[in-house]
Amino acid sequence: MMNSGIEASAVNHPAGAELARHVHDRGQLSVLLRGTLEISSEEGWWVAPPGLAIWVPPNVMHGARYSESSSVLNLRFGEEFTASLPVGCDCVVVTDLLRALAFEAVRLIGSNTQTEAIELVVRLMVLQIRQPQQGPGLFLPHGRDRRLRQATSLLRADPASNVPLDELATRVHTSARTLARLFVNETGMPFTRWREHLRVICAVEYLARGQSIIQTALALGYKNTSSFTTLFTRLVGSPPRRYMDQLRQRQTDT
Repeated sequence: MMNSGIEASAVNHPAGAELARHVHDRGQLSVLLRGTLEISSEEGWWVAPPGLAIWVPPNVMHGARYSESSSVLNLRFGEEFTASLPVGCDCVVVTDLLRALAFEAVRLIGSNTQTEAIELVVRLMVLQIRQPQQGPGLFLPHGRDRRLRQATSLLRADPASNVPLDELATRVHTSARTLARLFVNETGMPFTRWREHLRVICAVEYLARGQSIIQTALALGYKNTSSFTTLFTRLVGSPPRRYMDQLRQRQTDT
């Protein structure tokens, strides 16, 4: 439903649902309540399990995918509220207050209540979104060069693959030296670091679906949980079990 300053809706998506690339004339915050959400844009790829939200600025072309049955609150903000919000897509930590405000926005607009109350809720939400984010955002840049895009697509299709750089370069019809340079210049990460980040993001998605740590480690090509846990802790800042527990503490029953 719509108000002059905000649109708010609660939406359920079946497993495997995909939304083709599109744009909104308003900035959108998608607060995930259940399942997983993937947003892709020209910048890269974001993943949100429950406990995180994804902000998409106005007029940014993007697509969405829900790998499992998911529930999400979509809040779209009018121009008067988006000027102070991030100019690029971003992950947002869903605090108890932000989640409560999102639910309240949906409720207020559904009840056609007074504009003053809705605007107050929206302004509080904007302040929450603007708060410095703690912990890593689940974002992976894919670059703009055609060869790099092809390479990152191959890696995303098989995150457990240990394909070496020279073989990957051959597959996308370039040299290993050129592909290595493209990874650094366009993603800010060397090839091996990019693949490590890919595996951590995939791990969060798998764990959010209910897979165990050992199932996740094996699915990502690790022979044991020790090496997987070491990588996850190094990149995320806490072991996978603790990280997922922290996210689940923010999850609400739906």
